[in-house]
Amino acid sequence: MLNNLLAGKEKPAMMSPLQRMAILGLLALPVIEITLMILVGQQIGFLATVGLLILAAFAGILIIRWQGSSMLLRMFDSVNNGRLGVSSMAESYAIIFAGSLLIVPGFLTDALGLALLVPPLRRLLLGSVLPGMATPAPNRNDNTRDGNKDRRRRWRSPRRSQAEPQPEAQKPGEPVIIEGTFTRLDDDEDRSR
Repeated sequence: MLNNLLAGKEKPAMMSPLQRMAILGLLALPVIEITLMILVGQQIGFLATVGLLILAAFAGILIIRWQGSSMLLRMFDSVNNGRLGVSSMAESYAIIFAGSLLIVPGFLTDALGLALLVPPLRRLLLGSVLPGMATPAPNRNDNTRDGNKDRRRRWRSPRRSQAEPQPEAQKPGEPVIIEGTFTRLDDDEDRSR
């Protein structure tokens, strides 16, 4: 294929406009960052500029560390509340990406990272990239009882027969009753039976 391309027998594949813009953006980013660093350095001084860059990188590391540990907790919490964990995971990944942008030396990437840390801006950006993420979806599994919304989601086992009677819903303030069978293994006499 390379020989055919060099000999002019085969035309090169065309890049899409989006690919061209991405390549130009990646090539222009270092030039923009260096220019901004020089301009900021002229205004506030060399040591202050380097200090700001180090402080932003340190903040990015802390954000990634904090977010990594709490991402699974938020996902499980959203699943327990009857929602899909996709929106919380997308927000967690956006925060991790914001921390990564803060680690990259430069003021443009730091500004983008800080913009992703602001919740309304993050939801707006996520909503433009992933439609349906800007506003939370209504919970279709809310059960109404006595005019109040019950936030607990009822799960049915796929193996349970539809003809089998469903248990009564527990009313607020009632004690929890767990029914079952047990075998007592306290004494040696009971074990020998």
